[in-house]
Amino acid sequence: MSDRVGITIILLGRVQGVMLRRGIKTRADALGLSGFAENKEDGTVRIVAEGPRERVQKLLNWCYKGTNLANVQGLEFRWEAPYLSRAGFSIIRRGTYIADKFAALKNLSKGIHGMSPVTLILPKHVAVIPDGNRRWAKERNLPTFQGHKKGVENSINLFNEAQRLGIPYFTWWGFSTENWNRSNQEIKFLMQIFKNYLEKLKKKLREEEIHFRHFGRRDRLPKPVILLLSELEKLTDGFSKANLGLALDYGGRDEILRAIKKMEMDKTSISKESFEHALDTGGFPDPDLIIRTSGEQRLSGFMPWQGTYAELYFAKENFPAFGVPEFQAALADFGKRKRNFGK
Repeated sequence: MSDRVGITIILLGRVQGVMLRRGIKTRADALGLSGFAENKEDGTVRIVAEGPRERVQKLLNWCYKGTNLANVQGLEFRWEAPYLSRAGFSIIRRGTYIADKFAALKNLSKGIHGMSPVTLILPKHVAVIPDGNRRWAKERNLPTFQGHKKGVENSINLFNEAQRLGIPYFTWWGFSTENWNRSNQEIKFLMQIFKNYLEKLKKKLREEEIHFRHFGRRDRLPKPVILLLSELEKLTDGFSKANLGLALDYGGRDEILRAIKKMEMDKTSISKESFEHALDTGGFPDPDLIIRTSGEQRLSGFMPWQGTYAELYFAKENFPAFGVPEFQAALADFGKRKRNFGK
């Protein structure tokens, strides 16, 4: 196949003597992948797999959790050109079956007591362009609004995972300035979904002391939505345990024009700092990682000023299918990149 790729994955943690290789083989066989899994002397597990990119990505996503007995503390991976000549997926053992098991059990103890947790370099601010809600619904013969509803639910799951990992800022783009060109029925459904989302969000923000910010225009949104946005920002103004941004009726060019008009009205002297303060995102750090789903590889005007040095990650999954494992894969990819900031 033209999209056939290879990957090498190194699993760290409590990964030997816990039937992990067997679980990897079962998963790889189900996906129709070629390759092998082997225990290494340093206590890690090495996987080499080849197949269609989408299926290899699924194996990588699965590896972040592994089997029930395993405790994967972290992983490293490297995409490669396929080179294996044999089909099927196998387990490579060191010596006889008994010798292999004995070595694995020795490394099990090493994995529990001797291995330090893996430090993952995480972004401070993750921003998500959640594309593909309508395509996800269409693929399942569902009405369009079900895709949007599922997408909003998924944004909550990803924000919860960002909180769990200690990522302090998370932003997602709910509705663009161009989305007003959609049908009146779809817009009506979307605004009702956002209203319900904001009403449910209130309890979480209050109980977990999360600071909430809205980015975008307020003159075209329905009044109940505008009131809820203002209420949540006022309610959470003093909170700082986590930060959630929602871009609603947002477009990067529109934001820049509004910022310039604001500075003109306030007679503010022009500088980099004063301009950034006038932007909707004033007070939020620039995004370190921007994720876009559904396979589209463009930003469509999302944070053109703030995203100058952001790392970009384009996922093939439609947003409702971009779950926590896929989010973890994006974060792992970010952690492997070297950021120079133009230097």
